[in-house]
Amino acid sequence: MSAPRPATILHTSDVHLDRDDGGRHQQAFAAAIDLAIELDVDAVFVMGDLFDHARVHDEILTWTADQLDRLERPVVLLVGNHDALHDQSVHHRFEAASRCKDVLFLDDPDGSVVEVPGTDIVVWGRAMVEHEPAYRPLAGSVPRREGAWNVVAAHGLIMDDEGETYRSSPIYPGELDGLDCDYVALGHIHAHRVVRTTPLTCYPGATASSRDGKAGCVIVEFVPGEGAALRWVPLLAD
Repeated sequence: MSAPRPATILHTSDVHLDRDDGGRHQQAFAAAIDLAIELDVDAVFVMGDLFDHARVHDEILTWTADQLDRLERPVVLLVGNHDALHDQSVHHRFEAASRCKDVLFLDDPDGSVVEVPGTDIVVWGRAMVEHEPAYRPLAGSVPRREGAWNVVAAHGLIMDDEGETYRSSPIYPGELDGLDCDYVALGHIHAHRVVRTTPLTCYPGATASSRDGKAGCVIVEFVPGEGAALRWVPLLAD
């Protein structure tokens, strides 16, 4: 079987649009969109908390759709604890799959797989309904698909101790050990962190305050014969 084609993605999370901060979170997200276009990435991954709460103003929903549409490339969207798919979720109003041109929404609580158009990337992820200890972001992940770049998407908390059971949306070391994929795209922690290198597992950090309080995101390159590699990129001049 032939090797998958090279690909590049922009990975961000915890965008928190409509947070009361004078517009900084919107500015950072717009800058991420600008960077994705400038670098001509193949796709953008937003790994949870695109929105800050369920009461997002309608004008922000319209603005967000416009930002995603001007990308003119696929967007893989996962929900987080701030915009989880419970009955009051903002996503019931946003309706990304019908409102936006190129959004691939991982909205199945049991987990689903999307193929990113124009690439050899396949992504598995579980939608969060409630942020609680019983929700396990990696439960039910699927086996590797040969001839593709395999990405696992998750919004949750990396745990150091397998015995800690009181935290919500936990991801345990043994669960990461069991993954056969090229990249684990995380959301939830606001500080950029490379969790491990095998498989390459990363929190990009919150878009508006990713590293040392500075706005940023990560660019991930998938290279045949080498695997995935990433670099952190700033977004706003502070």
